[in-house]
Amino acid sequence: KLKLKGETMSAYIFLSATPLPRKSNLLETRMRTALGVMAQKGATATRCWRVVMGDNAGNFGMGAKFEDFETAFCAYEAAMLDPLYKEITKQRWDDPAGKGVGPFMMRDLYETIDLSAPVHIVRTYQMSRSKLTQAIEIMREISKISPPHTLSAAVPVIASRMDRVGAIYHFDSMASAGKYMDEMSMKPEFQELLKQASNLGTLVRAGFNIRI
Repeated sequence: KLKLKGETMSAYIFLSATPLPRKSNLLETRMRTALGVMAQKGATATRCWRVVMGDNAGNFGMGAKFEDFETAFCAYEAAMLDPLYKEITKQRWDDPAGKGVGPFMMRDLYETIDLSAPVHIVRTYQMSRSKLTQAIEIMREISKISPPHTLSAAVPVIASRMDRVGAIYHFDSMASAGKYMDEMSMKPEFQELLKQASNLGTLVRAGFNIRI
């Protein structure tokens, strides 16, 4: 079943940016400042990260988690009125530190994203919304043969590409991510589940990011 009725379903606001030459530190500082404002306005968790491998390697990202859509929109509105956030926005236009994509909004599809995890591997599928229930069943089966709280998934709510499903794998370190990949790649049942997933949608990109 989809994450609706009675189950908690968090909302997220994300933004990604490619740093301009010699502007990485400035971009990170601005992202951290913006996330600080979001936390003051109601975000339950925040994350600043850098993609170290795969899709958009070298990019920075920022994300804020909210209890629901109403809280997310109220926080975003309040942030836009905040003097510090206004100043960051002005600096973004007057003296760009990166080429940004977003912000965009997503929601939980399966479990919930742990923004505090040191390492995320994100696998993005192009998939029809009519396949989501089947996708959730596959993720439940993957979770049964994985360590607790390893896998979650989210779908876009306000974004340029709405036919996407992001599967997020959470790890304590790069070493634990590598160990998981070594062990799971040897399991026939995991390979069969990936095969089933490929029948529901197309894996279009994968990235490996670390919290900074």
